[in-house]
Amino acid sequence: MLLFYYGDFLNYKSEYLSSAFLLLLTSVIVKVIGAVYKIPLTAFIGAVGRGYYASAYNICIPIHAVIMGAFPIALSRITGKYRALGNQNALSSLKSAAGKLFFKAGIIGTLLMLILFVPYCLISNASEKCFLSVLFLAPSILFSALASVYRGWYEGFMNMKPTSVSQLIEALFKLVFGLVFAKLTMAYLYNSYLETGVVLKSVASSEEEALSLIYPITSAAAIFGVTFGCFASFIYVFIYHKINNPLKRINPSDSKKYQSELVKFSFPVMISCAVQSIFQFLDTASVQAALSLISTEDLKNAYSESISLSNTADGDIATYVWGILSSALDFKNLVPGITMALGVCAVPAVCSAFESKNREHLGMLINSVYKYTAIISSAGGLIIALNAEDILSLFYQSNAPDIVIAAKQPVEYFALTVFVYSLAGAAVFCVQAIGEPKKSIAPYIVSGIIRIILNILLISNEKYILLGSVISGAAGYFIIFLWNTGVIKKYSGVKISFKDSYLKPALVGAFSYILSIYALPSINLSNSLLINLLMKVLLFAVIYCILCFLFKVLNFKEIFCVLKSKKMA
Repeated sequence: MLLFYYGDFLNYKSEYLSSAFLLLLTSVIVKVIGAVYKIPLTAFIGAVGRGYYASAYNICIPIHAVIMGAFPIALSRITGKYRALGNQNALSSLKSAAGKLFFKAGIIGTLLMLILFVPYCLISNASEKCFLSVLFLAPSILFSALASVYRGWYEGFMNMKPTSVSQLIEALFKLVFGLVFAKLTMAYLYNSYLETGVVLKSVASSEEEALSLIYPITSAAAIFGVTFGCFASFIYVFIYHKINNPLKRINPSDSKKYQSELVKFSFPVMISCAVQSIFQFLDTASVQAALSLISTEDLKNAYSESISLSNTADGDIATYVWGILSSALDFKNLVPGITMALGVCAVPAVCSAFESKNREHLGMLINSVYKYTAIISSAGGLIIALNAEDILSLFYQSNAPDIVIAAKQPVEYFALTVFVYSLAGAAVFCVQAIGEPKKSIAPYIVSGIIRIILNILLISNEKYILLGSVISGAAGYFIIFLWNTGVIKKYSGVKISFKDSYLKPALVGAFSYILSIYALPSINLSNSLLINLLMKVLLFAVIYCILCFLFKVLNFKEIFCVLKSKKMA
């Protein structure tokens, strides 16, 4: 009997690790593409244009999070349930119901984004010049919702290929077409100014004025590449399903019943995501509002060197600083975006273990999610923190050296806190997997209030400015992590190992960081910044891996699980 349970757990764990590995690998590639995209994009459109770009995303992200954070998770979990029962008719009907429900949600989300533009500008003091970017980004919500029908359904089968490949296609299209559209638009409008002194029928008396007119348009052109990528992603998963449908041809029935089931499970997740998104919206709005409270002269003094290099007009300085923060957030979001793959894969795996009512196996799986999240986030964050200036210089030095100067410190400090964001995300996914998503609402509210208060107090203080955002974010997400971990312990009955899941990875990270501080600066064997950076990353990875095995944080059993699962696939 013990052998049976152990083998059952290995099946859960190996299937989870194999799926997680695929999605994790794709997430790394997608995040790298995202960095490759946003960094030269910022060089094309400047920090001011990046500010308009970020403002459009700030309106989109809350709506996107509610729709894509609730419905696909619900679809994945319910699909996993009916898959375990072998009910093919229910699976087919569920897929049909999800298509209708997600289409409605996508249309509502697209319209809502346009409606929220004016309130957003009033609350955050954002420039109305970002409207064109908002208009071009709005349809991406519909295409993402339609693609999520297939992603969530196949995730319930523990098949991460549609999600992985569609995300890769979306990122590649965004990279290629976003940069092309932005570059062509910038070249056309700037040449028009040089030749005629006019930008789209508006006379520009100086280069500063011309750029102020050009940036909103180039930002919108780049945004259009994002929407195009979402459309291409949907087309791929649609074709994939037509070719690889795992079910026999079954006519779906009782669509309303399954729509109701989806909505019933999605509702608390949706409320949780809505609360999170509202406070994320208020968080970013409070950052912009706090920046508006600082005098232009204080901002110019704080960022005098970078502002002089960027040739930014006085009226755009607050937007410029907001663009600098957005550039820093690109690097902060890299690591949590990658570790999110562990959480996505955890939902059906943890759900199956939870429904089997075997708490020992459930505890092992949840501890694995926490441990691998801590390992990856700690390593990724420390790599960025140790090499912040080199990484920024690699991407920005030739085209936008002002960003290297202004963003170095925020990037370094954000990188030291990314493990908090990653662990908070893992905890929320596990709470959703055990069927208690409504329990994550309260921590989001408390965290959001704390972040807003700290933003206003710290960012508006010229001694902190962007560092205030680092402090408020880390404090807020630490609360989310602790609170949701308590929920998991209470409602699942599992014991989470502090030593294995947190302490050991933290010690490995601390020792690796200390050793690397002394070892990495000596690496300057090439005239190439890229080669030196790669050697520093490689050296840190070697130090980190050796310490992981010495502290027994890693072992070869998990690798065996992945390899075994791949051979059986």
